[in-house]
Amino acid sequence: MSSSRRIAIIDKRPQFEKALTYGVRERLIDRARCEQITEDGAKGTVQVAEYFGSSHLFTALDDACRRIVYLVSLFLQEQFGADLEQAACSLRDNSLLSHSRGGNAMLKALHGLPESSVFDYGDPVGPGLKAFQDECTLAKPLTHAAYRKEVGRRHGNQLLLDAAAWCAQHMQVPVAALDSVSAETVIRTAILVRLHGQSGCPNQQEFATLIEALRAKAMVTGTLRFARSLLDDMPAEFQAALASVRREISRHDVPLLCNPALPLDAVFSTLEVRYFLRETGVEDVDAFDAFVSQQWLALTKGKEDPYSRQTLFLCLAAGVKPKTTLSGAEARALVRQARLHGLDAGVVAELIGSAAPFSVRESLLTFWQEELFPEAQDRLIDASDEKLIGAMQFLAEHCNIRKK
Repeated sequence: MSSSRRIAIIDKRPQFEKALTYGVRERLIDRARCEQITEDGAKGTVQVAEYFGSSHLFTALDDACRRIVYLVSLFLQEQFGADLEQAACSLRDNSLLSHSRGGNAMLKALHGLPESSVFDYGDPVGPGLKAFQDECTLAKPLTHAAYRKEVGRRHGNQLLLDAAAWCAQHMQVPVAALDSVSAETVIRTAILVRLHGQSGCPNQQEFATLIEALRAKAMVTGTLRFARSLLDDMPAEFQAALASVRREISRHDVPLLCNPALPLDAVFSTLEVRYFLRETGVEDVDAFDAFVSQQWLALTKGKEDPYSRQTLFLCLAAGVKPKTTLSGAEARALVRQARLHGLDAGVVAELIGSAAPFSVRESLLTFWQEELFPEAQDRLIDASDEKLIGAMQFLAEHCNIRKK
C-alpha cells in the first residue's frame, strides 16, 4: 500500500527579491536593467540612511537597504498580489525608487488614518510619522496581510468618527465638546435619543428620564425594538457603522433595561460610561444622583446638603424616625434613644452602600465610618453630660435643628 505525500514549499524571501529573480529567469529583466536597479538602490540607500540618522555608518546603510527592500516589496504586493510576472514587468518598466516611494506613500496613508475611534483635537497619541516609518520598515515590519488588516481597522475608526460627527451636529453638539470622547458613545446617544422620539443631546438628568421611560417600555414588551427606518436619513456611508453600534446596544444595554432585579442606580452606573452626555453644572449632577435612587430620594426629600445628610444618618443610627431636620425636642429624644440603645453604625453603612448616589457612595461611607460616627459616639453617649449640653451642641454643629 502506497501513499503520496506532498511537501509544501514556503518562500519567505521579500517580494522584491522573488519578482526580480523571476524577471531575470524569464528574461523579462536584462543585465542592463539589473545594473540600473543596483545603481538606484545604492542611491536610495544613502538617502534613506540620511533620513533616519547617518549615511556614514555601515549598520545605518545596511538598515537602509533593508528598508528599501521592504518598501518595494510592500508596494509590489499591494499592486500585483502574488503575480510575479506583473511585478517583474513593473520593475523593468519603472525605477526602483518609484517603487520605494510607492511603499512609503502607503505607510504615510496608513499613519494618516486614526489609530482609535476617540476624537483627538490635541497632540496625537500615536507615534509621529518618522517614528512610525522607522518602526514599520525595520523594527516591526508589517506583512502585507497585516498592513491590509490595519488599513481596514483604521478605516473603520474613521467611519465611526465621521458618523459620530454627523450625529453630534444633528444633536447641536459643538465639535470642540467631542475632544477625547469615544465616537461610539456619541452614536449610542444619538440612536437612543431617536428611539425615544427626542432631539438634542441630553444631560445626566435628561438621560436618566429617557432611560427610565425606555425601561418602563421594555418591562412591558420584554425588549426594545429598533425600527429599520430609525437610521434611514443618515448618510449611506455611515449605515454599516451605525448598524454595528445599534447591535451593541441591543446585545449589551437592552438586557440591563429589561432586568427588573437591577435597581435604577445600578443600571445608570453601568450605562452612563457608554453614552455621551452634555456637560452640566453641579446642581444638575446632584439632581441626577438623587433621581437615580428612589429610596434615597424618599429619605432625603431631595435635600443634598451635608447637614441634611448628617441629620438623616444620626436618626437612623439612633433608631428614631429618619428626618433631615429636627426640632429641639426631637433632637433631645434622639440623644436619649442613643444613650438607651446605642448607635448602630451598620444600618447607615448599609443605606449608603445600597441607596446613596453612586458617585458619592465611597466618600460618604468613609466620612460616616471614620469621622461622623466616632465623634457621635464620644459626644452623644457621654454619661458625664447629664444635662445634654455637649450632645445638643454636637447636634447643632452637624445637623439641621429648628429653632423656636
